[in-house]
Amino acid sequence: MENYHHGNLKEELINCASAMCERDGYTKLSIRSLAKESNVSQTAPYRHFKTKKDLYAAVSTNGFNKLSKAIHVDVDKKITKKQIVDMAIKYIEFGLKNANTYDLMFGTAVGNFSPYPELLQSANSSYDNFKSSFSKLANDSDEVIAFKCITLWSMVHGLVGILRKVQVIENEPLMNPEDGPMSSAFMIANNLEDHLDKVVTGIIKN
Repeated sequence: MENYHHGNLKEELINCASAMCERDGYTKLSIRSLAKESNVSQTAPYRHFKTKKDLYAAVSTNGFNKLSKAIHVDVDKKITKKQIVDMAIKYIEFGLKNANTYDLMFGTAVGNFSPYPELLQSANSSYDNFKSSFSKLANDSDEVIAFKCITLWSMVHGLVGILRKVQVIENEPLMNPEDGPMSSAFMIANNLEDHLDKVVTGIIKN
């Protein structure tokens, strides 16, 4: 960051910190390293982030805002199963393309979100839209819908980790391609939309 304006310094610092997090991983992100990367004084970021956890919370909030935007569906319109599948695919794509940020968002570095209202709201908004969309297809009680939605969310979240592993070893031959979970993981990676369609269908019907 070569130049900045005092009026939007916080936003620029968050954008810079988000880029650093994705490039280097959140464990290497600090207020001191942010100041150096941003080309501002060592004290400037402390006006906006008192602790490293505050900085992590801001980067996480930025990540959840981007995730919410990526998977958002207009719940005031008719919802189709394909839209739910597409939401799941976009969620997975976000997790794969923003792996380091995703680790911070869903890890334990921030811990309790309650002291950070903006983070809590941004984290909840992506799930709330997902749940509201899903509820349009499931003819169940609110309790059952909540259970089904968190089940689907958990499966999609788990697929991010599995498919990240696929990305790492996709160019390496499997010693026993018919054994173990990775053979199935490769099949899912190559037929993700079809797999998710079956998963969503099964959760809605059961």
